[in-house]
Amino acid sequence: LLPGRGEEAEIARIVGCNIDVRDSMSREEFERDYQDQKPVVIRRITDNRGFAEMVSLDALRRHYGNETVILSSSNTYSYDKRTLTLSQYIDDVVAGEVGLSDAANETWYMFGDNYQPWLDGLLEKYMKVPLGKDHALSFGIGSHLSGVPFHFHGPGFSEVFHGQKSWFLYPKGLTPNFRPNRTTLQWLTESYRSFEDDSSLQRCVIKAGEVLYFPDGAYHATLNLGVTIFVSAFIKEHL
Repeated sequence: LLPGRGEEAEIARIVGCNIDVRDSMSREEFERDYQDQKPVVIRRITDNRGFAEMVSLDALRRHYGNETVILSSSNTYSYDKRTLTLSQYIDDVVAGEVGLSDAANETWYMFGDNYQPWLDGLLEKYMKVPLGKDHALSFGIGSHLSGVPFHFHGPGFSEVFHGQKSWFLYPKGLTPNFRPNRTTLQWLTESYRSFEDDSSLQRCVIKAGEVLYFPDGAYHATLNLGVTIFVSAFIKEHL
């Protein structure tokens, strides 16, 4: 596997999907079948078409290009930080792609740590997933083949507006074999041949307009296919 720009469809085919995909979801169904148990992909649970237009790269550059964003290193612990304007991030980082030789702690990603008035105002226009309790929102933009290697935290939802996001999850209590400073791309190229032999690995590619629920404490990794713009909503009672 030697992925590159234009290879999104082939990577999506390799990743496949062995997670439940639902076209709708009631609160009762969610709490009975999925909450604190297993991931699920839900379609048509929100209507964020207007928000998706607001967060296209062109719209973001036009309205917020001079605003400051804080980038995190793309390794498991995301210790290192870097500050750019949003336009600089779009033009200098997002316009590129992560390569097989790039280390996770040396690649940069806009996700988390961006609690600023301009972003708070933008996120007020986002329609939250009507499941779980109150959510804390985090906005992200990732370049092609960016992502975060395996890590875990509390539960929540992740919705994609542009691009696609590959998810790899293990049930709570299972720790995958990974190295914190190896990118998800590197892990995928080394591991994809063994997917069918790993019955514990849950995986799916989330497309624009789809939402994935990730349970509390489940190790997971992500890989963006194309420039990917998304919101993650963390259930506050677990923060």
